[in-house]
Amino acid sequence: MKRISLLLVCVMFVMWALETVAQDSLKRVSLAVEARADCQYEYNDGVKNKSQSGIKGNMLDVFLQGRINKNLSYKYRQRLNELHKDKAFFDATDWLYLEYAVNRHLSVLAGKWAVLVGGWEFDPAPIDVFQLSEFCYHFPCYEWGVNALLTTGRSKFVVQLIRSPFTENYCDRADRDDDMWAGALVWMGNYGPVHTLWSVNMMEREPGKWINYIGLGTRVDLSCNVSIDVDVLNRYAHHQRFLLADASVMSRLEWRAGKHFTAFAKFSYDVNHAGTSADECLAEGTEITRLGGGVEYFPLGTPQVRLHLQGSYAFGKNPSCCAVVRDKQTFVDMGLTWRMKVL
Repeated sequence: MKRISLLLVCVMFVMWALETVAQDSLKRVSLAVEARADCQYEYNDGVKNKSQSGIKGNMLDVFLQGRINKNLSYKYRQRLNELHKDKAFFDATDWLYLEYAVNRHLSVLAGKWAVLVGGWEFDPAPIDVFQLSEFCYHFPCYEWGVNALLTTGRSKFVVQLIRSPFTENYCDRADRDDDMWAGALVWMGNYGPVHTLWSVNMMEREPGKWINYIGLGTRVDLSCNVSIDVDVLNRYAHHQRFLLADASVMSRLEWRAGKHFTAFAKFSYDVNHAGTSADECLAEGTEITRLGGGVEYFPLGTPQVRLHLQGSYAFGKNPSCCAVVRDKQTFVDMGLTWRMKVL
């Protein structure tokens, strides 16, 4: 019933927005195809992981965006590499939404969009991701819902009401169909060299059982071409032992040498000693650290073509049967990304 109510709200909003612009002509449309291929090698305690090594197609997606008039715009991104018999079509959809700008300060967005969690680690598009913390690999980061965006001065605030990103995991595990919800309040600030991406999240992990996130992502521009991100994400559920018992700390230092070259260094630390099984993404008993870095080269001086080389080493404990970042893991990757504008 809750899911039907949310769907009706979205439909009513879309119908109202379309009615207000029914007489307007199409203003702008952009269609692009993005692809990335990698040659990668993974070694765990010196043993090559054959399933994760070799030349692989990493990403293929289409990205459509447009503006109907000055108030109404849309975006759609579909990952074609994830379309297979084990997934529904919309499971491979990252974005599919309409945004209505009420005025220059307020806009409302309805459809599928990013689950907003504070921290710059979550910010890049999947095609631009090289190294992540263990938590981020398991967090479902796109979901259906509604969002209100308020821009004032140097800050933007977002209120988000969405279907819980843990709904499918719970329903598959419990063999039942339930409606579960999540909400967030997000602050994006720009104060000279300091940029904030902070959030407070409440998410149902089971019907009536919640987990809280506090995400504090801060980016500092050290100079015109050097910046550093520091993210702290605390996760808390009822009966948890103490603050930061279940948490992730991520950092990225980036140096941009003109239009053609970027170098970066990364660090992540994931820990879960909460004494509960409330965290759907990080197993109890995890304490894993990852260190890495890489370079990106843009031969055309634009993001349309990119070559990259990156590597990392991880150590610690990760008892999850689905672990991505493992103890004594070495990962090396080189690849090519290209973005083709169709319209």
